[in-house]
Amino acid sequence: MHAIQRRRKPALKRSLTALAATLALAATGLAGAPTAAADPTPGASAAPTSINPGGTSTVSLTLQGETSVQSTPTDLVLVLDESGSISASDFGTLKAFANSVVNAVASDGLFTQGGRVGVVSFASGQETIIGLSTSQANVNTAITNNPQSAGSTCISCGLNQAASILPHAAGRNQVVIVITDGNANGGDPTLAAATALQSEAEVFAVGVGSGINQSTLNTIASAPDATHTFPVANFGSLAAILQALVAAVNVPGATNPQIVVTVANGWDYVSGTAAANLGATVSGETVGGFTVKRSSLGDEMLTITYDVVHEGTPCGSLPVNQSVAYTDDEGATVTFPAVNVYVNCAPVADAGPDLSVPEGGTASLDGSGSADTEGPLTAYAWSGADAAIGSITGAGSAIATYHGLDDGADEVSLEVTDAGGLKDTDTSTVTVTNVAPSLTLTSCPTDPNQIGTNVSFAGAFTDPGTADTHTMTVNWGDGTTTGPAGATSPVGATHQYATAGIFDITVTVTDDDGGSDSKTCGFVVVFDPDGGFVTGGGWINSPAGAYPADPGASGRANFGFVSKYKKGATVPTGSTEFQFQTGNLNFHSDVYQWLVVAGTKAQYKGTGAVNGVSGYSFMLTATDASPDKFRIKIWKTVDGTIVYDNQIGSGDTTDPTTALAGGSIQIHKG
Repeated sequence: MHAIQRRRKPALKRSLTALAATLALAATGLAGAPTAAADPTPGASAAPTSINPGGTSTVSLTLQGETSVQSTPTDLVLVLDESGSISASDFGTLKAFANSVVNAVASDGLFTQGGRVGVVSFASGQETIIGLSTSQANVNTAITNNPQSAGSTCISCGLNQAASILPHAAGRNQVVIVITDGNANGGDPTLAAATALQSEAEVFAVGVGSGINQSTLNTIASAPDATHTFPVANFGSLAAILQALVAAVNVPGATNPQIVVTVANGWDYVSGTAAANLGATVSGETVGGFTVKRSSLGDEMLTITYDVVHEGTPCGSLPVNQSVAYTDDEGATVTFPAVNVYVNCAPVADAGPDLSVPEGGTASLDGSGSADTEGPLTAYAWSGADAAIGSITGAGSAIATYHGLDDGADEVSLEVTDAGGLKDTDTSTVTVTNVAPSLTLTSCPTDPNQIGTNVSFAGAFTDPGTADTHTMTVNWGDGTTTGPAGATSPVGATHQYATAGIFDITVTVTDDDGGSDSKTCGFVVVFDPDGGFVTGGGWINSPAGAYPADPGASGRANFGFVSKYKKGATVPTGSTEFQFQTGNLNFHSDVYQWLVVAGTKAQYKGTGAVNGVSGYSFMLTATDASPDKFRIKIWKTVDGTIVYDNQIGSGDTTDPTTALAGGSIQIHKG
């Protein structure tokens, strides 16, 4: 059997008019040859159409092709040999084959697309069995009912008859199939008739048996001979060439179609995922795309699928393909629809600025700067607080509260979630600063204390750093310090002084982070009843400002005093007089409270009257030195208002600075 290949001829530009196509083909001897005028129809889609960053989507490209009978109305003329060399049985087989051809092209849509079929015959002469008809049934009936005329073989008669029923119209495919079992009668103008017919149509020649030469088939058929002539051994072999003949009439619309896919920025092609049906091949795979090829595309749909994976930061509605380039031998113009896949944009978490919070304090963790370009965030989650440093409340809100517990740096995290389930995290550092403990002395020595007796204080402290530990140090003011020693609130301590004096007791509580607070029990009087006594008399020059009632007053001020402990007594006795005549001030003591003699310094305290009016307190400090010095401070007992102080503004334990202008001070040892 003759080897059959599907015939392919390049189609002219489909943008030309049908008439121009017909004239151009006529110039090459192929007028009316089957061509497909419409370009393949593309389609494109993706699934899923919405993904998260880094997700994958499957893209589908479709290309619906067509054949010549679909795009261009086709007129087919069957030319049947009825000569007497064909037996009645073989003639029946011939008619059955002719009906098979009609049925096959009908199945391919020839009639439904506006095509027609006509049948002519030849022997000694020619006959039109049925002119070009749009009815498959009528054509089948005409073939079935056609009797064999017998006679000689006038091939040119059949060719001319076929030419006579063709429409000679632009915009239609015209095909002729000639079936004969013998060479033409001697002198038959086969060549001339064939040449004329080939100028109108594409002609195929089927030769049955050994009674016909290949050269005759070549003469009848259009070029090239290899694809237009079909020699078979006998009429029973005709069925074997049915598919090839139908393919010659109904040719694919695209030859060597090629699709080159290039994915767009933001996507990578997933290697090995490209697949195509219809036996098409995939090649040239890279992360940027691939190529699909096929030898032809007729009335069938080519489907290409491939996976793309999102890559990088772009989000939103993103085009998947940078380009899908189509080419074929016919120069078709095919533009695939754009395919977009929505990539969910990740939210952006903003945990706010770094914060500082004191121990025991709170600060707002503000994540309200977090955002999602596609809509509101669906969840906030604060975490990461070190239980030894702090804690978080309201962790599921945009704004949470951080509670500082102990000093340290605490990195907290905010995770936000959008409607698509995407998350983002940001951190903020909260520095918890140490807060020093706060000490309160609840009890200090107020009465004079004899040497060798217990002198005590009591106090309490608080610290917002609940995890802190503490120590206490006490400076008793006499050169003795106790601690530091571990301490918990409340606190207190006792000390015995070995020497008389006026002391400040300084208590310091320190936490384990170095924060501390100090408080003082001031003016703690410690006396020694056997330590001596003091006497004095004379005058001083009172400085301006010493008498607040008349700040400018100054001048001579007279004094005289004696203060001593009687044997076995713990309260001193004596008398003190002070007169400042410029200020009309006359002070006289009533009762002494304590006396301290320490070295060359003596100090005592008591109450008295000013200008005969009681309700005043005083403190006298004197030094027996060179020169002797004197200070007296007088104030209202009820409210502490200063009445006189010749060293105003100085602390009570400060050594006197006003030298005597006359007289003397003497400290007597016990």
